[in-house]
Amino acid sequence: MKSLLLIPSVVKTDLEDKVTADTHPEMDYHALASALRAADSGCVEILDYKAVENHASAVVRLVRKFAGRDAGLALAGFLQRKSYDCIFTNGENVGIPLALLFKLTPRRPGHVTIGHRLSTGKKRLFFRSLQVHRQMDTIFVYATTQYQFGIESLQIPAKKLSLIPFHADSRFYRPLLDAPVNENQICSAGLEWRDYPTLIEAVAKMPDLTVKLAAASPWSKHNNETENRTLPANVDARRYEYSDLRDLYATSSFVVVPLYENDFQAGVTTLLEGMAMGKAVIVTQTTGQTDVVENGVNGLIVNPGDISGLRAAIEKLRADHELRDRLSKNGRLWLEKHATLRRWVASVAGALEATAPGYSGTNSFAISEQSNDIPT
Repeated sequence: MKSLLLIPSVVKTDLEDKVTADTHPEMDYHALASALRAADSGCVEILDYKAVENHASAVVRLVRKFAGRDAGLALAGFLQRKSYDCIFTNGENVGIPLALLFKLTPRRPGHVTIGHRLSTGKKRLFFRSLQVHRQMDTIFVYATTQYQFGIESLQIPAKKLSLIPFHADSRFYRPLLDAPVNENQICSAGLEWRDYPTLIEAVAKMPDLTVKLAAASPWSKHNNETENRTLPANVDARRYEYSDLRDLYATSSFVVVPLYENDFQAGVTTLLEGMAMGKAVIVTQTTGQTDVVENGVNGLIVNPGDISGLRAAIEKLRADHELRDRLSKNGRLWLEKHATLRRWVASVAGALEATAPGYSGTNSFAISEQSNDIPT
């Protein structure tokens, strides 16, 4: 099987050495490519933003310049379509323009994409009026709300939509049993739809509690609301590298993910990383963030913008060590069963395999329910 992965970012060239050295988590595109190559000596190529900038086709470079990097990446994949059995697009920002291009040709390779957020207004035109889903074989979504919206509002056939959990690299993000935990320190991370003002207000009158915010994200387009404001003396916000972020999780008592109301899985990366580290989590239960945490079982939930409710949840976890330990263990177990990177790869690779010519109907990438991702 020959596969092409269109990745809307700049692929890290030294990633394998860093993963081996345990200083960087494995990226999902890297893990997917490795699995596809390992299966029957599959051929895999990755195209990223850098490949578009240096593309041999002047048309691709012009599209990138005037229509954006995502459109350029889609066109680059389209021009190479005849060399591959299947194409993976890691987001509808590339998947939609590629699907539009596929409408120009009678034959296409298999197309599997991720639908991070199908419910934005402009996507209704593409899915309902232009029916781009006809040029997609599988659309993976991470939130029940997005799955329902895809079927009910966008009229995407249910057989094309697949609801799966997001992922964390459970080998990199793992309980570090030797790390000294500061009982008076909690943390949060990320920028996407983060309601840091509510968290800051909730802890402002808790001077004995240190709050560290890894307020950065390579993916988010949202403003950093910790910048250009005076933070309480007990709150610190800065950028962390991956190994430093893992150490931050490890030394913190628990992890808080404060969110503004939204209808997709904003915050899920930090949420799953915290759970993978064996940390209890508190998360804002938004319309979209309902598929991971069961209140009181593997985490605690609070309402959007509820300062007093968030403060009460933080105080509860600080005081109740037994509850914190139970949530920590249940969170790690939930992640191992549902949301490891290896399970995500199995789902996506299996969908790509199913689009390839001569597919036998047997998923070569299926994971046994008895398998797990506990680090050795």
